[in-house]
Amino acid sequence: MKTNRIVKVSWQMIALLIAAIVGLAACLGQEATQFHPNSILRPGDQIDGMILTTGAADVPPLWFFCSPTQENQHVTKTDCRVPPMLSKVAIGHVFSIANEYPAKLDWSDFTWELLVDEQAIELTSFGTYDFVMPTMSPSPSPVREVFKTFTAWDVVLTNLKPGAHTVHGVAQSETDKYTWMVNLIIEAPNASDSGTTR
Repeated sequence: MKTNRIVKVSWQMIALLIAAIVGLAACLGQEATQFHPNSILRPGDQIDGMILTTGAADVPPLWFFCSPTQENQHVTKTDCRVPPMLSKVAIGHVFSIANEYPAKLDWSDFTWELLVDEQAIELTSFGTYDFVMPTMSPSPSPVREVFKTFTAWDVVLTNLKPGAHTVHGVAQSETDKYTWMVNLIIEAPNASDSGTTR
């Protein structure tokens, strides 16, 4: 009788131990394959097979393919569709500040964040570049367009793969915070063809 009770208890303990080991192994396996939200991306790193690099001055900017909608003065949400014939797009442009770019704005007054698919980009390793574009004159004038110099982060996404992605940027100063959230669709070849037949 005593022997049977000891064997029964031992099998229960072994079953519990095995269950604990299996549970621990499953947790460890998940940790090894889970995305780490704090990973920092630098030039040469990849996101879903796409490569981050520099050279934005020679690449179409992302906002060419977007239709921005202002939620309020400092928050922009937009949908962007990059056509399939492009192999690269510059993603370091500032969406929210461009329309209200204050004359006194100093790039160094802001702390910057840029995330692609919730992965942070280490912006200083990419650097910045300046570009010129026309803006509407804020006051009535015979000269309706004024050319202004803007600064952008020199971040380029190359080797584009069809699919849905997010780009999230933040520029924070002591007094202001600008945020832009982009739903980015990289179109597959023939995605825009409706293929109508008669």
